[in-house]
Order: sequence, then structure tokens, then C-alpha cells
Amino acid sequence: MSIGDRFLLFLLSLIGLVLGVLLALVGGQVISVTWAASELTAQPWNVVSLVVGVVAALLSIRFLVYRSRRRGQGVPAESVLLAGDHGQIRISYETLRQLANRRGSQLKGAESFDSRVRQGREGVLIACWMQVLPDVDIAALSREAQAAVKEYVEQTAGVQVERVMVHVVELAQSGRAGKAWNGA
Repeated sequence: MSIGDRFLLFLLSLIGLVLGVLLALVGGQVISVTWAASELTAQPWNVVSLVVGVVAALLSIRFLVYRSRRRGQGVPAESVLLAGDHGQIRISYETLRQLANRRGSQLKGAESFDSRVRQGREGVLIACWMQVLPDVDIAALSREAQAAVKEYVEQTAGVQVERVMVHVVELAQSGRAGKAWNGA
């Protein structure tokens, strides 16, 4: 979802929130229905309510069409479609996640490794979270994780990886000292 779509969705949510609060106030008899109706039909509020109603309706229609168009593409959002010699090949995001986790957990200095996969513009985006051992060059390990995961997923699955984002979430307890390197 693009930044413009997110802004439009925020705007639709804001309109829904305001209308919901007003409806709750009318329902709780805090605001009189006749007073609200007379205020919304008088100048200049009638123009404001007309514009807000039209904008909300257009935004709702836009997101309904957006969702149905995404579903109509024939490929579930949680898989990648590749062209094979004898037909189409689908590789699920879960498979790509498992491949990324397998390669990431083999890195020296990484205690735990997890990832998420989603579709990008020119391939898949892989977000990785790892827990690193103490006394490890975190920047070098992060770069190594990016390169290793990208290369492994591309070679193994044949899927274009647009970007690999690495998040180092915390330092691990030095329980698996055999996996760390001494830095010498």
C-alpha cells in the first residue's frame, strides 16, 4: 500500500471517527437530533457536510475497488508467481521466510533469527530480526546477514529479492559461545 493510499485511509478513518462520535452524542441525547439537523442544513455547514459526505463515499468506493482488484489478480498476496517451462510456479511467503531463517540462523554471532516476507515493487522485501551475541561487530554481522539472506533466497527459490532489512533487537546471553567468533 502506497503512502498516498495510507493517507487516504487515514482521512477516511478520521471522517468515520468524527461521524461515529457525533452519532454517539445524538444517540446519547447529548445533542438534539433537530438541532443537529438544523445546523447541518444551514449555511455554511450544509456545504461542509455535502463535501465531507462525497469525499467519504469516494474514499470508500476507492478502497472497495482496490481490495477487489487485488483479489482479482489470481495470485494470493502471500505467494510469489514465477513462470516455469510447463506452467506457473507459486512459492509461498512462508517458504521464503523459512529459507531466510535457515540461512540467517547459520551466521556466526547470530543467536536467534526471524524474518517476514512481503511484496515489493521489484521483488520481495525481507525484514529480519536477530539477537546477536556480545562482542560481535554488529554492523558487519548485519551486512553479512543482508548479503547472505539475499543471495540464498535468490539462488534457492529463484525469486528476485529487492531489499533485506535487518533489525538487531537485543544482545543475547553468551550461552552458545561456540557460535561466536573471537574477533582476533
